[in-house]
Amino acid sequence: GPLPVEPPAGRRRAPVALGDALVEELISGGVDLRRLAQRWITWHDVDGLDAEPALTEALVHLGSFDAPRPSGGAPCVAAIAAALPAAMTASAPQAMIGGAFHVSRLLDPDESTALAAVVTVVSASRLLAGHRDFIPDALAVLRANDAPPDVVEAIARIPRDPRNPPPRPDHAASPIASASWILWIVHHRPRGVRALEEMALAGGVPVSIGSVLGALIGARDGTREWPPAWIDSAGQDAVLRRSLAARLTAPAP
Repeated sequence: GPLPVEPPAGRRRAPVALGDALVEELISGGVDLRRLAQRWITWHDVDGLDAEPALTEALVHLGSFDAPRPSGGAPCVAAIAAALPAAMTASAPQAMIGGAFHVSRLLDPDESTALAAVVTVVSASRLLAGHRDFIPDALAVLRANDAPPDVVEAIARIPRDPRNPPPRPDHAASPIASASWILWIVHHRPRGVRALEEMALAGGVPVSIGSVLGALIGARDGTREWPPAWIDSAGQDAVLRRSLAARLTAPAP
């Protein structure tokens, strides 16, 4: 099967760096959006591995103007990966939803991108809690936030189409289309390792979207069935992230 390609020593791929920055903020006790943005900008200036063009545009604008780029640019699907660690704060649902919304809008001010991030984060939080039927929760959040009908329908369609997956997202896909594809795979494909192998072998999926799919399948199934080479390639990073996740999800004393 496909084997992971390890990043050069000392470097982090874009979705890992984006997520790590939010985890660091959560561990510190509260998310400061300006400080979070600076963490991303610093990574991009000194590393920037696998940064997609829309992400580079967003971070350069943040660094130059200390504000998100204007709406109307290319959609930044990396915003979904950036917000994903908020799923580990499900003990405070409103803060989790609001945090995902605002974190994603640092990279893409379009509301549909923020809604894609929120619905993915809510789904991940339900999977982490052991609930496989996450679509009702995702829909409830969209409806409570007056999401446009086409966004609600895109998620509502997922359980109705077990044999017709949404188109595989490429770099031109919208964040909602990308989130719909991810959630369709997680909802309908019980063999997570096989689904990830097929994605890797087919190619064409942006790194940030592939990473989110892997994260949600891991949240659903755990990683005990993953090939050892997949885990070994992460090295000490896997140990560190498990430790951080345990700290974030531990019940309050």
